[in-house]
Amino acid sequence: MFIGWVRKNTFAEDLEILSQELTIDKNLVKNTVEVDQSLAFGVYEEDRLAAIVTAYQFKDSILINNLYYKKSVDQSILQRLFKILLNNINEDEKSIMFLAHKNEQAMLKEFGFEKYADFKKAVHSGSAVAFNFSNATAKSISNPNYLGTLKRVDQKVFSEDRSEYINKIISKSSSLFLSTEFGYQHSYALDNNIIKISPWIMEDAAYSDSEKLIRGILYHRGLKTILAFIPKENKEITDLFLSYKFELVDDLTLIYLNKKPSIRLESIYGF
Repeated sequence: MFIGWVRKNTFAEDLEILSQELTIDKNLVKNTVEVDQSLAFGVYEEDRLAAIVTAYQFKDSILINNLYYKKSVDQSILQRLFKILLNNINEDEKSIMFLAHKNEQAMLKEFGFEKYADFKKAVHSGSAVAFNFSNATAKSISNPNYLGTLKRVDQKVFSEDRSEYINKIISKSSSLFLSTEFGYQHSYALDNNIIKISPWIMEDAAYSDSEKLIRGILYHRGLKTILAFIPKENKEITDLFLSYKFELVDDLTLIYLNKKPSIRLESIYGF
């Protein structure tokens, strides 16, 4: 077994093989590694990639944005993988954030991560939802100037400029941007059957516009499985997803290390 930086020469092939066993956001992984390979580490079993973790540096924070691993990789190995990543970040001033599943939180306690907020995975599996979606509604959420809205609203919520990350690292050919003057929603295909909403950010109390956007995603993508990660304790947001036949399943927690981040959770409809 080898634990260390991902192997650049064979990375694309290694990732493709791993994605045959796991549902991986390959575009996000590849783009993150391309930007900064120094924060991309893997576990190799018999020369095959069995786990990978990556991180992306913003001006004031660092987001651990990918963690994938086979069942054969136990918690002690994942702890070693994270230790190598954190040792190479070497940042005491920046918030380091990670949206962790329940079983991963205990593993990360020894590094000093603290809880910021609980999240739920919201999943829509194609159940029919009756609603009107007129041409006027479609036009109202197809804002040609969405980039300005994205930058303004997202920066207000996360306290820093993430527009390059959204437009160049997350975005891909299957991306669909819907927006109004009060917020934006980005969705894209993880594979042929799964659509992920990430990110979806709204101004506080923009409920009517949020409802237009959830109708928009169901209208355009409703025949596929749709998923999003949403703040658990925000009743307005959870009620909106539930009212459109999403199920709230897995428990996750946004955890942080070092400086506590400043995030407006009431505006996050999709992390």
